[in-house]
Amino acid sequence: MSLADYIKTQIPLWPNWLTSAMLKLNFFGPLCYGFSYLKYGKTIQRESAEDKLIEMVNFAIKNVPYYRKRYAGLVIRSREEFEEKIGFIDKDIVMANWDDFVADNMESSQCYIETTGGTSGKPMKFLSPKNRYVHSMYFWHKSLKEFGWNYDVMGVIRNHRLPGGRIYMVNPVMKHVIFDGFNKDEQYYLQIWQVLKKRRIRFLYCYPSAAYDFLKFCHSHNLDISFIKTCALTSEAVADYQREFINDVLHIDILISYAHSEKLCQACTVPGRYLYKIEEDHGYMELIDENDNVVTNKDVSGEIVGTTFLNRFFPLIRYRTGDMSSYCDGPGEGRWLKDILGRWNKSMIYRKNCDPISTTALNLHSAFNEHIKGLQYIQYEIGFLTALIVKDDKYTEADHEFIKRHLGNAMCGDENVEIRYVDKLIYQPNGKFVQLISTVIQ
Repeated sequence: MSLADYIKTQIPLWPNWLTSAMLKLNFFGPLCYGFSYLKYGKTIQRESAEDKLIEMVNFAIKNVPYYRKRYAGLVIRSREEFEEKIGFIDKDIVMANWDDFVADNMESSQCYIETTGGTSGKPMKFLSPKNRYVHSMYFWHKSLKEFGWNYDVMGVIRNHRLPGGRIYMVNPVMKHVIFDGFNKDEQYYLQIWQVLKKRRIRFLYCYPSAAYDFLKFCHSHNLDISFIKTCALTSEAVADYQREFINDVLHIDILISYAHSEKLCQACTVPGRYLYKIEEDHGYMELIDENDNVVTNKDVSGEIVGTTFLNRFFPLIRYRTGDMSSYCDGPGEGRWLKDILGRWNKSMIYRKNCDPISTTALNLHSAFNEHIKGLQYIQYEIGFLTALIVKDDKYTEADHEFIKRHLGNAMCGDENVEIRYVDKLIYQPNGKFVQLISTVIQ
């Protein structure tokens, strides 16, 4: 186990009295993350994104069997030449040629084998460098700093199961106060609030569903959460009702990050905007249309394709993600994306005629969202949709008629919709929530 992994997974298991004391002594800011982290931040912008792209592609052609066979003798000199001569790959191609994607003279001691969650079919497997945390931390912290974070303590409600009935654990190096993401008992939510308030923790790092459930509890019980400034939400899609409640009702900023385990490309929201700014130094992101042509115009939907700048052990070049977005105008320089749809947030619902619509396109109004505690869709067959709803005390028959009619219009008839009221929604074994549970794959 590397030192970075030990810090992440083992130190929080130490007694709280010890880790809390260590946390109070942690005034080191970025120094906590080591020399490599500091050096990376100083060197990352020395080359342009295009130079990094060209260098990585030529490295792969020379040193990786798959690309060497496919592009023997080719040397790429520009982005235009890259777009013209380098083809696309996907998970099926990688898994069918896995050994050929491993770089020559690869040192196994310097990398890990990782797998993705596998949103459909067989999970993706790839090699990842052991120092990947430097890359991930730098870009994650860069996004957080847009929201005023300056190596502050963060409350974490994600996929941790706490041992021995502990209310929380502390990682004094990462400056995380970690809570049990699987415990949804209201008494436990009260204990979380007490810890956050006592420590005046301003930043939360959560699954969207965990942040929503916890903050909804605090709001309904009139608990003071004015000290919470920002929720950083990752790993799940953020539903409209979650975003409206956290941002519009509670006035808490939301950071939403789009990224991959493969570390191919990244885009994050900025304060006050629900647009994604592409992080050009992270990896190379493209959009391509249904004919595999590169999209350059705004408001034209395309599939997100990523190329790594980081991974020389198992480089993925022009890897199709299955996620969809479009370019748009943003508040500053650089490239900006609208909503990101597809496998990343499992958002596509299919009508009787097989036409897809996204959960975002259902566009429920805020008055309805204020009357529910949770909403989840289930689709096991094309043309039929089940909606699970956890009602709030404000929920009325008018809300029932509205949601039945609204979803019926989307699904080409009320007979194609079932409304089911439940006490709790369905969560994945790893604690994640997906707004759409679907076995329909097109």
